[in-house]
Amino acid sequence: MKPRIYGLVLCIVLFTVLASCATSSAGLATSTVPVADKKYKVVSPVEGTKYWFTFDIAIIGIPLGEPPIDLLLEELKKEKEADALINVRYWTDKTILLFFTINRLHISAEAIKFEEEPAADPRKKGR
Repeated sequence: MKPRIYGLVLCIVLFTVLASCATSSAGLATSTVPVADKKYKVVSPVEGTKYWFTFDIAIIGIPLGEPPIDLLLEELKKEKEADALINVRYWTDKTILLFFTINRLHISAEAIKFEEEPAADPRKKGR
């Protein structure tokens, strides 16, 4: 009976150590471009998720690709034909399976379009 219990405990410990580990982080950005002095209208909320992988051995990690942050931001802008994104919220997490790490990036934001300002009247210049 004891060998079965020891075997079960060993399997659980090994599975926990080798099979999965997860961490996460989150953040907030005001916009993808400066919008302080520009008029804009909110088109709609947008959300998207991208994955990338790394190969990890102990303290050495080798990325198998670049984090697709810019790619995801551009896709979200194109999705709604927007000029920029505001109120950008993001979170990342990773799951470690043996020697591979699955990284996930999720972004949610509001897509905006800049409003065209009327051209200044040249006759009013100097008044």
